[in-house]
Amino acid sequence: MIIYGWKSKQLAKEIIIDKCSNCGAQNSIEFYIFQKYAHVFWIPFFPIGKTAVSQCDSCKQILKLNEMPPSLKAEYANLKSRSKTPIWTFSGLAIIAVIITASIINSQKRDEKNSKLILAPQSGDIFEIKTADNQYTLYKAQSVLSNTVFIRANQYETNNESGLTDIKNKGDNAYSDDVIPLSNAVLKTMLEKGEILDIDRK
Repeated sequence: MIIYGWKSKQLAKEIIIDKCSNCGAQNSIEFYIFQKYAHVFWIPFFPIGKTAVSQCDSCKQILKLNEMPPSLKAEYANLKSRSKTPIWTFSGLAIIAVIITASIINSQKRDEKNSKLILAPQSGDIFEIKTADNQYTLYKAQSVLSNTVFIRANQYETNNESGLTDIKNKGDNAYSDDVIPLSNAVLKTMLEKGEILDIDRK
């Protein structure tokens, strides 16, 4: 379950030199500026504007922004312009940016590693494969002879890439006894087309 919504946090407070519209008391209005922000799992994601309330210190009347007389709305505009949006209200967006950046860097490192491994395959290499019908399975290099790799295909498939871990845990007995010869050039093409997702070398 995703918990989301919006909250407000006080940014500023001032005593307004004005008369209360309810009791007529002078210089008794406390003015509060609040920063509203959206959150997911209580982590601030982005700001969604500011608002204000006023309270008479004498009669305790509370007015929301849309209930304020023009003089108080003018004070709100003035105080709002001097109240900067806190950086922490962008925390969620910053976290997402960090995750995306880390993912891109990890993907680039994986691509560089695989580009090197595919040029010199070795016995025992495990290839994570995406099939033509969008299933996922594993190939294991049984042996390498000259420019040919002899592959044993795993007998299990999964419809989710994360399921490849479960297939790996089934061990060597999960691979077929049939051996398929594939040239280095074919494997390289498969990598370039995205049919080989990753290469695991012990």
